Amino acid sequence: MSSYSDLLSRRSRRKYEERMVSDDLIGKVLDAGLHAPSGMNTQGWHFSVVKGRKKIDELASYVGKADAQALCYGAPVFIMVSYDQSSKFAPFDTSVALMQMMNAAHMLGLGSVWINYINLMENAPSFSAYGVPEGYKVYGSLALGYPLDEPKARVMKENLVTIIE
Repeated sequence: MSSYSDLLSRRSRRKYEERMVSDDLIGKVLDAGLHAPSGMNTQGWHFSVVKGRKKIDELASYVGKADAQALCYGAPVFIMVSYDQSSKFAPFDTSVALMQMMNAAHMLGLGSVWINYINLMENAPSFSAYGVPEGYKVYGSLALGYPLDEPKARVMKENLVTIIE
């Protein structure tokens, strides 16, 4: 597959095998996120990786979800992307990093899906026990694992582009 076809074929995946993703592959996904562009090259994000069903179940309970299935579709890896909440670049830079990680995951044969649960929590608790630095806010999370299902073909909406000459 070419890089361009990988970009066009990436889909969010919501069913995962139980097997753990290797540290090498997790590292490659994280490295892709670290290489994402950021406003004024601030690179102000922080990636917190929670691995394994037991730890993800614990995190799920902490945020009011029943278990890893309810929090992240049972994926064996959960990555929270946080940023100093005082930064004007935070929501944009974290979005680019998440998308870069999702594209890398697909290119490496992994599945992923963006999770917006934690970042949408009102009065979110501290996530320092899960590696999020104090003063940082989680702006998005990523479920990561080996996909169980085949993605459906994407039906593209029409009239999404206007070109002015």
